Amino acid sequence: MRKIIIDIDNTLWDFAPALYARLHKIHPGFPDPSQWHSWSFWKGLISPERLYRAIRDVHMEQDRFQPYNEARGFLGRLKENGFYIVIASHREKETLPATRRWLEKNALPFDEIHLSYDKSVLFDWCWAIIDDSPVTLDKARSAGIIRAGLKNPWNEREDHPLFASLHEIYDYLQTKCASGK
Repeated sequence: MRKIIIDIDNTLWDFAPALYARLHKIHPGFPDPSQWHSWSFWKGLISPERLYRAIRDVHMEQDRFQPYNEARGFLGRLKENGFYIVIASHREKETLPATRRWLEKNALPFDEIHLSYDKSVLFDWCWAIIDDSPVTLDKARSAGIIRAGLKNPWNEREDHPLFASLHEIYDYLQTKCASGK
């Protein structure tokens, strides 16, 4: 059984607009997500503490948001093909109940949830990772793990397999399976 790590934010749902709404309340001149051209888009605009609080608040209200339309089918096809799905997110441990509720409410298949600030601790036993973070994707490349993500302004200039949809990511993973990687 191949184990695959799947991110949540900006992978299974459109997190950026919800975060932007929070950040815009804190800092009315905060640029919208189309202007977030690097992973550190927030630096110089807001303190780390305020950023992390805004992120945590969105995560605690996860139930209010819908996954991408293709998220359930994407995860379901992975399960049907024998993948063990680890949902992994950079989230505070206290958000676990809200995270689990959201996954179950939206019937998103998974085998395990892992919340931490370093997903690379999971790399020793995984086959692939799907994530939007260029930092995580860089670590995956260094570890020799298959990696892919949805293309966003903060990662589109990076040298990683990035796609417009989860359907395209699934097709990419199928080619990797077929090649025996």
